[in-house]
Amino acid sequence: MGVITNIKSLNGMGIYADRSPRSPSLQFRRYNLVYGFNGSGKSTLSRLFASLEAGEAHPKLPEGGAFEITLEDDTAFGCPTRPNGLEQRVLVFNSDYIERNLQWAAGRANPVFYIGADQAEAAAELTKIEGDIVKADTRKAAAAAAERAADKMFANLKRERAKSIASRLHLGNRKYEAPNLARDYEAWKDDDRPALTDDELKAAEDIRQMDEPMPRLEPVSFDKGTIETAYRFIAEVCGQSLSTVALTEVQEHPDMLLWLKEGHEYHQAHGLADCLLCGNSISSERRSLLTNALDDSVNAFVTRLTKTDERLRTLLQSLGQLEVQLPAAGDLVAEVRSSFKDVRESVAKEVHVLVEQLGTLQTALMAKLERPATPADMSAVIPERDVVATAERLALGVTMANEAIAGHNQSVVDFVQHKEAAETSIRRHFVVEGRGDYAQAVAELAQASDKLKDEIDSAADLRRKAGELRERVRTHGPAAGVINKLIAAYLGHGELTIAPVEQGYELQRHSRPISGVPSEGEKTAIAISYFLSSIAADNRKLKDVIVVVDDPVSSLDTKALNFACSLVRTRLEGASQVFILTHNLQCMNEFRKAWKSKAKPRQGVDPTATFLFIDVTVAEGQDRRTSTIVEMSKLLREYDSEYHFLFSHVLRFVDRPDAYDDHGYMIPNVLRRVLDVFLAFKCPGGGGLPSQLEKLCKDYPTLDREKLAALERLTQVESHSDNVDDLLSFSTMTLEETRGAAITLFAMMEEVDAKHLVRLKSLCG
Repeated sequence: MGVITNIKSLNGMGIYADRSPRSPSLQFRRYNLVYGFNGSGKSTLSRLFASLEAGEAHPKLPEGGAFEITLEDDTAFGCPTRPNGLEQRVLVFNSDYIERNLQWAAGRANPVFYIGADQAEAAAELTKIEGDIVKADTRKAAAAAAERAADKMFANLKRERAKSIASRLHLGNRKYEAPNLARDYEAWKDDDRPALTDDELKAAEDIRQMDEPMPRLEPVSFDKGTIETAYRFIAEVCGQSLSTVALTEVQEHPDMLLWLKEGHEYHQAHGLADCLLCGNSISSERRSLLTNALDDSVNAFVTRLTKTDERLRTLLQSLGQLEVQLPAAGDLVAEVRSSFKDVRESVAKEVHVLVEQLGTLQTALMAKLERPATPADMSAVIPERDVVATAERLALGVTMANEAIAGHNQSVVDFVQHKEAAETSIRRHFVVEGRGDYAQAVAELAQASDKLKDEIDSAADLRRKAGELRERVRTHGPAAGVINKLIAAYLGHGELTIAPVEQGYELQRHSRPISGVPSEGEKTAIAISYFLSSIAADNRKLKDVIVVVDDPVSSLDTKALNFACSLVRTRLEGASQVFILTHNLQCMNEFRKAWKSKAKPRQGVDPTATFLFIDVTVAEGQDRRTSTIVEMSKLLREYDSEYHFLFSHVLRFVDRPDAYDDHGYMIPNVLRRVLDVFLAFKCPGGGGLPSQLEKLCKDYPTLDREKLAALERLTQVESHSDNVDDLLSFSTMTLEETRGAAITLFAMMEEVDAKHLVRLKSLCG
C-alpha cells in the first residue's frame, strides 16, 4: 500500500475548510512536519489518523463529518466510507492517547503488555490467524467489488429506466429520477392490472403534453318522442280527405279543388265577370255557390297541410344539423377519443337512416299538398315501428355521445387532477412493463450484499479471535525496563521511573513512590515512552507502521525539549512514515533542522520530507475562523524565530490598506509580538513595553512620543504576546486602531533602524 500521500477530501471537520479531489495535493512524504498555532486544528487532524487506527470515526470528530486519505498506490481510506484496512499500520499519539492509556488519579498506566516466552504458542496461532485475516480481507474486497458492480448495474437500470419514463411524462421543471422509480416499483410491485394499450398510452401522453385544458363542449339535443309524434301526426294528415266541400264537381274531381279555389279567388280579386278558361259569364248564383263551397275550412285544411310540411322540413333539417353539432373526435380529451369516434359514426349512420325513412313520409305529404281533398298513397311510406326503432337507436347513440362530452367537460374542469392521473397511469404502465428486469436486479444486489455481509462477518470473527490471542500474549512486567530507559532518554535524566506492581505500575522518583500527581511534562514523558515501547507490539514491525505524534513536548523545559525531540526523531527514523504535529516553535525547529536536507535534498534526489503549516483565516463577511493546510512559509522554514513570519503579516496588512486581510483578526497580537522582539534587541533589560518605549524615545529624540501612544494601546489589549499560542485569539482593538498601530510601528522601526526594516521587507518580498 505504501505511505499516505494526501487528504483527498475533507468535509464538515470543524474549523477546517473543506477539501475536494480538485484541491492541491498536500504531498505527504515519509517525514512530515505540520506546524500550527494552538487552536488551529491539530487535534482534529490527529483524530482523522486515529480514526484509521481504530477502523471507525473518532468519537470527538464533528458529527456528520467525512474525510478520505489516499496512499501512494491510489488506495483510499476514510470515514464514513472504508474506515477499515489500516488498523495495524497507523499509530497515533495525542492527548486522547494519553487520556485513554494513563490513569493518573490511580497512579498507573492502562496496562502495558509484552509478548513473553510462555506465550509463544499463542503467538504462533496469532500469526496464522493474521494470515487468514489477509485472505478474508481479499475475499471481502472481492465481495465488496461484486456488490458495487451489482449496485452500479442496479443504479444504471434505475437511472436509464427513470430517464426513459421521464421523457414520456413531460414534467416540465419537475424531475423523475431513480428514487422516484424505486418508490413506484415498491408501490406497484403487486399490481396485477395489465399495462396500457398503445392507444391508451398515447392518450395519456397527449394529456401530459397539454399546457392548458381543451375548450368545453356543448351536449347534443335529440328527442326521440318528437320523431314518433311527428310521424303519427303527418301520417294521419296524409290519410285525411276534405268532406266539407259540397260542390258536385269537387266531389267528382277532388284533384281540382285547389285549382278551383285559386281560380275563384283570382276572379274575385280582379273583378272578372267572365271565366278566363271558358269565356262564359259567371253568374252571381255561381259566385255565391263557389264562395259557400270554398269557405274557411278549406283554407284551414290547406294551411294545416302547409304547416305540417314546414314541420317535417324543420325536423329533417334538425336531423341534418345533429351530425354537424356532434364534435369531432379530436375535439375531445384523449382518453375518450377512440370510443367517441365509434359512437359518432353510429350516430351519423342512424341520422342518415332516419332521414331516409322520414323522406318517404315527406313524399306522401307532398302528394297530399298537391291533392288535399284526396287521401295520400301511404304504401311506400316506411312503417312507424321501423322509424321509432331507428329513433331509439339514434337516441341511445346521442346519449352515449353526451356521456363522452360530459366526461370531456369534467376532465376540463379537473384539468390538474386529470394530468396527474395521466402521469400516474404512465408511470404504472412502465413499472408493470419492466418489473421483471427490476426484480432481477434487486435480487442480484441482495445476493451480492448477503455475500459481502457473510465475508464481513467472517473477517470480523477472525479479528475477534486475533484480539483474544493478543490478550493472551501480552504481559506488562517485562516492558517496565524498556519504558524507563525511554523516559530517561526523553527527559535527559533518570529521576522518574515506573515499577510494575500487581495491578499495573507505580510511579517513582529517585526509586521512591511519588506523592501527588506528576507534572504535565512528566506525564507526557511517560505516555510517549509507553507509546514508543508499544510500537513493536502485536507482531508489528517499525518499517511497516505510519506513526502520528501530536505535540510530543508538552510542558517541557528547553533542555528536556531537546532530549525529547531527539528521542522521538531517532526512535521513529525507521518507520514507514512519520507525522509530527506541533504548535511549539522550538519543537518545530528541532525537527525542521533535522529534516531540512530531506525536504530540500541535493539536485537529482527526490525529497522525502514535507513541511506544512496550518493557516487560520477569517474570510471576508464571515465571523468564524477557517484552517487550511498549506506549504510552510520560507520565513518559518528558514529561520529559528517566528519574527520574520509575523513581520510578513504586518507588512501585507500595511501595504494593502484598502484590501480585506483574512488574517486581520490576529494582527493586533502579531503587532505586539513583533514589537516585543524588536524592542528586546533595541532596548534590552526588560521593564515592560511602556518602559522600553520611554528608553527608545530618549535614545532617539526625533521619535514622536504622541504617535507611539498607538503602540502603548497594545500593552492594554495584548498582554500575553510572549506566547505565540495567543496569536489566534480575537482582539478588542478596532481596525482603525490596529492600522494606526501598524503604521506607527513601521515609522518607529524606520526611524530607529531603517536598514533592519529594509532587509526585513526584502526577506518578505
